[in-house]
Amino acid sequence: MSPLNRREMIQLGAASGMAALLGEAGFPKQTGASESPLSEVDAGESLIQTRMFWTWDHSTEWALNRQGAHTHGSCNEYGRSTDTFLQDYTALLRWCGRHQIDAVVVWGLLRDGHGGLESAQRLCDVAAKENVRLLCGVGLNAYGGVYYEGNSQHNLERHLEKHPELNAVDADGNLLNFSIDGNGTKTPITTKGTPGPRGFYQACPSRPENQDFMAESLTWLFKNLPLGGVQMETGDTGICQCELCRDRRQHSASTFEWLSWEDMGLMYPLATNAVRAVAPDAWVVCETYSHPQPDSGPDLPPKFGAAMPAWAAAELAKFPRGVFVQWVADYFMMKGEITPAWTAAAKVSNATHRHVMRSHLATSWFGNRGELAVDGLANLVQRSMASGFEGISLFGEVSSFHAGAELNYLALADYGGPANPKADLEAFQQRVAAPLLGGVDNARDFLRFARLLSERNQIPSALPSIYGRLASLPPDAARRWCWLANQLASFVPLEP
Repeated sequence: MSPLNRREMIQLGAASGMAALLGEAGFPKQTGASESPLSEVDAGESLIQTRMFWTWDHSTEWALNRQGAHTHGSCNEYGRSTDTFLQDYTALLRWCGRHQIDAVVVWGLLRDGHGGLESAQRLCDVAAKENVRLLCGVGLNAYGGVYYEGNSQHNLERHLEKHPELNAVDADGNLLNFSIDGNGTKTPITTKGTPGPRGFYQACPSRPENQDFMAESLTWLFKNLPLGGVQMETGDTGICQCELCRDRRQHSASTFEWLSWEDMGLMYPLATNAVRAVAPDAWVVCETYSHPQPDSGPDLPPKFGAAMPAWAAAELAKFPRGVFVQWVADYFMMKGEITPAWTAAAKVSNATHRHVMRSHLATSWFGNRGELAVDGLANLVQRSMASGFEGISLFGEVSSFHAGAELNYLALADYGGPANPKADLEAFQQRVAAPLLGGVDNARDFLRFARLLSERNQIPSALPSIYGRLASLPPDAARRWCWLANQLASFVPLEP
């Protein structure tokens, strides 16, 4: 399919709705005016216990100088070879094992195009050797199901081809399946019962047949692969509006909606039970697509990254005990700073669930892929710890060869840990970044120059200072500085 991505689709499709989410200054609207914002990590806050990388197979590029990687998108086709897929994730898993990253989520883990079950087994072996949990990304009602792409009975598209009556539909009874191009043009897929084009195929969650298919597929997955766990989603590209779904839901409008908390409350217990029946020690990560800040405003349809509706607490309570609940920070940050909308009311309870905050920092979704974001990450970890989170999830698709990604990953390993319990940026700069960049002053300069991506008119005057210090640096430090110089220079228009 064309290089489509769900975030781009969401952003394009919900542009008018985002204006309602963001205030006049570009900040999310304050949803709890009586609640004071959090300013720092309180004494006695627990350390970060869980660190995860989140990846799409088609955008993960740790084996360098190979063809076919995508730098943006989700649900894209896979353009690299099977050998490169294995080399990409072997390098990534080994780095994680050496740097205290606990788990790697792979969306697109099972594809015919890069070796299917055999390749996944080989990566499970690498993950076990490195003491890293390999988590399969699984869409329960969307995103391909357990077997993301291929001729498998556990692939959601093949299932819906055989049983077209089980497709999700809109309020008019039309299929929700669609494709979308790079310009955001959405084209319905109307094929029934035969293979259609690559795109987004969605199942009705209310149909027992689909629930059974999902449970049976997860059972098969964990019987055939020694995975460390699963990160699952119910879908954020539209929800079924058939009569069964409308009757079941209490908070769903009859018009189009991107996602449903009530579908999560239905599907996550079913899926978790299936996983735990085979692999009781597996990690189960349940995506919410939301921020835990309570939304005290009107009962509006939920959108990706928005505050949690007040009524959604009842659905969250249905999530099985002990699962990881995954939240999204993106729209409660602005240019690496926490916005005033993230208040003390967003504190999560660890009584029955474990909580992970996910961010798209240093990705093309919210900035530039692989850019340095150690300052924004420090802010995120500090606020997450103060809000009761035990885990942080960051994209891990870019190789640590690239200095921005390398430093971000090292910061993830450091922040909230025993050596840096308050996730202090300056402490990280002195202990971790300075030895890699030629000293403490250089580490501070590196971050200062990296921030010029938001002040691009100042880049040309900064480049001589960056290039000029290369000769005096050790080779590895010079390589990192060269990466920064070239990244910045790439944003300077070439003379005609």
